[in-house]
Amino acid sequence: MITSFFKAKSGKVKPITSDGPSRSSPVEKRERDVDGEATRSVKRSKPSEQQDPAVQEMLASLNKQNSDETTWYDVMEKHSTQFSFKGLAKFVQKERKTKTIFPPPQDVFSALNLTPLDKVRVVIVGQDPYHGPGQAHGLCFSVRKGIQVPPSLRNMYKELVEDKAVSNFTQKPTHGFLERWARQGVLMINTVMTVQKANANSHKKKGWEEVSDEIIRAVDRRCKKEGRGVVFLLWGKPATTKATTVLGGSASSRHRIICTSHPSPLGATKTKSPFTGSKCFSRANEYLKELGYDETIDWRVDGDLQEI
Repeated sequence: MITSFFKAKSGKVKPITSDGPSRSSPVEKRERDVDGEATRSVKRSKPSEQQDPAVQEMLASLNKQNSDETTWYDVMEKHSTQFSFKGLAKFVQKERKTKTIFPPPQDVFSALNLTPLDKVRVVIVGQDPYHGPGQAHGLCFSVRKGIQVPPSLRNMYKELVEDKAVSNFTQKPTHGFLERWARQGVLMINTVMTVQKANANSHKKKGWEEVSDEIIRAVDRRCKKEGRGVVFLLWGKPATTKATTVLGGSASSRHRIICTSHPSPLGATKTKSPFTGSKCFSRANEYLKELGYDETIDWRVDGDLQEI
C-alpha cells in the first residue's frame, strides 16, 4: 500500500525465464540470486576477475555475518561480479588517491553492518552522503556526535516532537547520531554511497545506483520468502521514484510505503504531501503492527542500545 501523491508504476513483476540450455554453466548459476530466485540478465565478471583488488578494497568494510540466512555480504559478493561494480570500485579507488572522499572506506557500508538483512523492518532511502568534513558515516541523514545537526535532520526531529503519537520523543536531541535506529531494524541507505568533499552528486551515475537498487531488491526478496513486508519511508520524489520502480508490483501488494516531500528546509512544507505534519514516524509504527511485527521502532536517539 502506498500513501502518497506519487504513484508507483503499475504492472506485476514478470518472472524471468532463460532461453539457454537446461544445464547451467557456472556463470549462469551465478545469475540466480542468493535465495535461488532468477534475476534479470546482467553482465558479470568471470570468476578469475572477481578478486580484483579494487573490489576487495570496496568490500573490505562489509561484515561477513555468520548466519544460515542470506546476509548482506552474500548479496554484495554476488553483485560484485557485475562489471558495473568492478568499474565503480576502480573509480572510487582512484578518486580516493587524489581527492577527499566521504565517507571514509570503513564507513561506506555502515548501514548494512548495523542492520542485518534478516532484521530490516523499515527502509529510509536518501540521495547521496553529506559532503562536509566529518559528516557522512554511512547512514543517510545521520551524523556522528559532535557534528552539527544538519537542517533536514532538525526537521525530522521537529516532526517527531510534534507527533503526539510518538509519546517518548518530547524534545529535540542535541546530536544527530542515528545508530540507535539502525540497530532496531531501520535500514538507512543513500542512493549513491560516496561523494567528493564539497561536491554534491559528484559520484552520481558511477554504479552506486545499481548497488542501492540491489539492496532494495534483496529486502523485497527476503520479504517475499517470509511472507511479510516492511515499511518504506520515502522523502522526496527521487527516493519515491527509485524505490517504487525497483519494487514494481510488490510496492503496493507486500509493503507499506509512506511518501512525503523531502525534510529539507526547501521541501519540508511543499507538495500535496508535505513532510511537516505527515506523522510519518508514528504511521510507520502503526504499519509495523499491521504487518505483524511484535515490536515497533523507538525513535529516540539516546538510551541504551539493545542488540537486534
